[in-house]
Amino acid sequence: MKKALAIFLVALSSLAFAQVAEVKGVGTIQYDAGVFSGDPSDSDKKKAFENAKMAAWRTYVAKLNPAKQKILFSKEKEVQGNIDRLVTSFSIVDQKVDPALKTYTVVARVGFNEGAVDQLAESMTVGGSGQAAAGMRSKDSLFSFLFMARKATSIRQFDERKTMVREASASTSVSDNGGVTAREEKTVGGSTLRKEDAVSYAVTSSQDIDSQMGEILNTAGVEYAGYDDLVAECKAPTVNSFKNEFVKEDELTPGTRSKVIAAARACDVRYFAYGTIDAGVSDTDPVSGARRVYVSVRSQLWDLSQRLPRKIGSVGPIQYSGLGPDQSVASRNALQTAAKETARALVDQLNAKGVR
Repeated sequence: MKKALAIFLVALSSLAFAQVAEVKGVGTIQYDAGVFSGDPSDSDKKKAFENAKMAAWRTYVAKLNPAKQKILFSKEKEVQGNIDRLVTSFSIVDQKVDPALKTYTVVARVGFNEGAVDQLAESMTVGGSGQAAAGMRSKDSLFSFLFMARKATSIRQFDERKTMVREASASTSVSDNGGVTAREEKTVGGSTLRKEDAVSYAVTSSQDIDSQMGEILNTAGVEYAGYDDLVAECKAPTVNSFKNEFVKEDELTPGTRSKVIAAARACDVRYFAYGTIDAGVSDTDPVSGARRVYVSVRSQLWDLSQRLPRKIGSVGPIQYSGLGPDQSVASRNALQTAAKETARALVDQLNAKGVR
């Protein structure tokens, strides 16, 4: 396994071009003071550097989704011996020698190639070996998905409604000399009602979503069946027949959901994901001045192998944003990012479940 991992990392170091995530790490070692010098040796410092890299790695992995964390933490020993293949930069922020305790501490900023990390996680499970890939090609693990793309056509915002309540009471009193004193008291209170925004949606084409998700699934070694094939081969309900269900609701009706699941089972689909990707109304990005669109993603992953479907994973709701010269381009960029990240999250969850 270690040899295979090393070969894989050498290959992906020249192929994986992705964003770099920078994380701070602290490495401390205890050293043996020499006869002529009380300072740590170069080999001692190197050990501290490696400890700082691994500390940064653990911090980086802890920020990933739980499914990917489980995969990477379970293979930490294999990663440790090849950590430099994932590191793009290493810069010392601070270092300290404590002669009394004979310790050397280094604080470093470590950059990780996120594309290489994604490929590493995938190689360890679903797409990482002939055995795993062959398992995913069997009908017992066939995967399919259905995502509805929606865009907000209008957003109606409501002002706060305030209700004020006033109560008044009067009282009189008589003094010893026979005088009468009148007093009036007022109590003021109230409440504030805030109403959720009313958002109207329209269902749009999901071709971009299908394409981007398919790209990630293929890269991960997950072979899947498109929903259109379920319609053609197993009489699944067409998207046009139920897309209006998503205009006002986030879920399929029980009847439609039952038909979709029955058709998926008839086509030997075991794992099925469905959800929505909603694009909001554009605004202006304050930094670049470009049009900006936020999209929100939610998804559920189901195992259909038993009589009652079992939910084995979910995504979101998570928001992503996209920029562009106009709303159309910004919306497309945001949808593509959301689709890719959703596919990665689903692959991670399949991996974490040990799907083969």
